[in-house]
Amino acid sequence: MNHSLTKLILLTLFCFLCFYLPSKAQTNITINGIAFDKDDSKLPLPKLMIINKRTNLGTFADSEGKFSIVALQSDSILFSTTGFIIKKICLKDSVTKKQYSIEVPMQKLQYTLKEISVFATRDLSEIQRDINKLGVKKEYLARGADVIESPITALYERFSKYGKSKQKVAEWENEDLKREILKDLFRLYIKHDIIDLSDNEFDAFIKYLNFSDEYIQNASQFELTMAIKGKFESFKYRWK
Repeated sequence: MNHSLTKLILLTLFCFLCFYLPSKAQTNITINGIAFDKDDSKLPLPKLMIINKRTNLGTFADSEGKFSIVALQSDSILFSTTGFIIKKICLKDSVTKKQYSIEVPMQKLQYTLKEISVFATRDLSEIQRDINKLGVKKEYLARGADVIESPITALYERFSKYGKSKQKVAEWENEDLKREILKDLFRLYIKHDIIDLSDNEFDAFIKYLNFSDEYIQNASQFELTMAIKGKFESFKYRWK
């Protein structure tokens, strides 16, 4: 009888180890979703990085803010991009499943300025010099970066473990340059009553233009002016 009881106890313990304990072990989950500007979901979130705080590894969202990352359910996931407060999410208290779909609203950083700065309007020759610099170099040399002066490079150097990220940083910096070129052109055109845009419409209009580096570099100043003026008319109609 005692021998039979011992066998029963061992069998019960074996069943416990086989069926109960694996259910408690953590397995990887997939988190899919989209991040967006909380104040204006129409605008894209450029250079959004998604970082697993436990592993310190990250991935990048696409140009529309869509992302996918594999993690443990207990992991804290950080969302970071320049100009926005870092957002943290954790799904450990959510119903357990293999895949999650989430939305991540990002809040802009608020700055208190002591004085108002007015942008000086650059002339066409100065803008043209920057236009000639457009284009991602074939080789990107990582360098020490100041977080204030070059936050994107700093993010790469701190979090990135992927070789292709060097190319991404180069692409981002080139996009920053192109965006500043177009904004300078807008200010010049506004000054001469060619278009009528407010500063907070600049980013949306740049996205609407969707000009390639090659077009900006190869078009004459007249062609570029006429193209922006023509796009502006349809943009104002659709945006408003």
